[in-house]
Amino acid sequence: MSQKSSSQLTRRQFLKVAGVTAAGLAATPLLSACRSVASGPVKIGVLLPYSDIYAVLGESITDAMRMYFEEVGNEAGGRQIELITEDTEITPDVAQQKARKLVEQDEVDLVAGVVSSGVLMALRDYFDSSKKLLICANAGANPISRSLKTPYIWRTSFTNWQPNWPVGTWAAENVGKRAYISVPDYAAGENTITAFTNSFEAAGGEVIGVQRTPFPNMGDPAPFIAELADAAPDLVYAFYSGGAAVTFVKAYGEFGLAGKIPLMSSGFMVEEDVLPAEGEAALGVFSGLHWALLLDNPENKAFTAAYKERTGRDANVFAVQGYDTARVIVEMLNRVEGDTSDVQKMIDALPGISFDSPRGPFKMDAKTQNPSQHIYLREVQEVDGELHNVVIEDLGEITDPGDDSLG
Repeated sequence: MSQKSSSQLTRRQFLKVAGVTAAGLAATPLLSACRSVASGPVKIGVLLPYSDIYAVLGESITDAMRMYFEEVGNEAGGRQIELITEDTEITPDVAQQKARKLVEQDEVDLVAGVVSSGVLMALRDYFDSSKKLLICANAGANPISRSLKTPYIWRTSFTNWQPNWPVGTWAAENVGKRAYISVPDYAAGENTITAFTNSFEAAGGEVIGVQRTPFPNMGDPAPFIAELADAAPDLVYAFYSGGAAVTFVKAYGEFGLAGKIPLMSSGFMVEEDVLPAEGEAALGVFSGLHWALLLDNPENKAFTAAYKERTGRDANVFAVQGYDTARVIVEMLNRVEGDTSDVQKMIDALPGISFDSPRGPFKMDAKTQNPSQHIYLREVQEVDGELHNVVIEDLGEITDPGDDSLG
C-alpha cells in the first residue's frame, strides 16, 4: 500500500466516518435529555384549599405530605420529589384553572390533593381526558368510585358512603329510631343523606326530615337549629367540616340542644381541627370515621407524636390522609422505578399497595380505586383536660360497594 493511500481517507471512508460521527452527535442531546428526565425531580402538583373555610384542611394535608416525603429523604424510585402547590379556593372554576396550570404549564408528573367533593366532580372530566393521574387526598364524592369512575383518579381518603353507612345501623340500634338530618347543600351532603338513610331505615329507623344549608357559608344558623328543635327527633345526624362545623356545633349548644337531643355525625364535624373552637357543645357527640387521635396502634402513636413536634398542633384526619397519600405515591414510584413517562404503569402499581397506617390496616381496593379501611364509632370526651374523640367501637373493615345499591 502506498504512503498516499495509507495516510488519506477515500471518499467512501470519509462519508462513512462522517455519518457515524454525525449520528453520534445528533444522538447526544437526545440521550442527555433522556438521562435528565430519568434523574430529574418527580414534579407533584398539590391542589388544595389554602384560603376560606377549608384552609386548615389544606394546610394539614400538605404538612403531613411533606413530613412523610422528608422521612424518606424526599426521594422515590431513584428521583428527588418536588411539590408545586396551588390554592383551589374550594371553587370548581378556580380549581379547573389551577389544574390546567399544573398539568400544561408546570408539566407535573401527577397531581395530589382536592378537599371538596364539588371540586373533585368538576375536575373529573379534565383528568380523564388529559390522561393525567390524580391521587385524591380527601374529597369523598361517591360517583368517582362508581358511575363516574375513571382509571386516572384514585383516592387515599374515603368515599362519603364509608363513614356514614355503618353509623346508620349503630344509631338505630343504640340511640333512637327517629332522625333529622342536617347537611350543607353540595355533593358531600347529598352522599351523607343517602348513605345514612339507607342503613338507618334498614335497621328500623325513620328519617323524619332533611335540611340542606347554604354552602360554603351557612350564614345565620339560628333558623336551622330552630327547625331541628321544633321537630323534636330522637337524634340529629349531621355532616359539616371546617368553619361550618364550628358554626353548627356552637349554635347547637347555644340554643340548648346539646345534651338534650343526641347529635351524631360523620367524624369531620368534630375532628381535631375544629374541636377546640367548638368547646363543650361538642361533648357527647358520636361520630364515625376511619381514624381517631387516640386510636391505639404503634403507627398512630409515632405519627401523632412526630406531627405534633413538627407543627405544634395535634394531628387530624386530614393530616393522616396527607401522610398516607405521600406514602402511596412513594410506594408507587418505587414500584415503577421512578418511570413516570407511562401513566398506565403507575396506575397498574396502585392496587397492590397496602400497609399499616395510623388509621389501621390500609389497602387500595382495585374495584373502587379507594381504600378499604376500618370505620370507628367515636365519642367526644374530656381527656386530660382536653376534648378528644375516644373510640367506642370498631365498626369493622368497610369497602365501598362500587355502586348505589347501599346508598
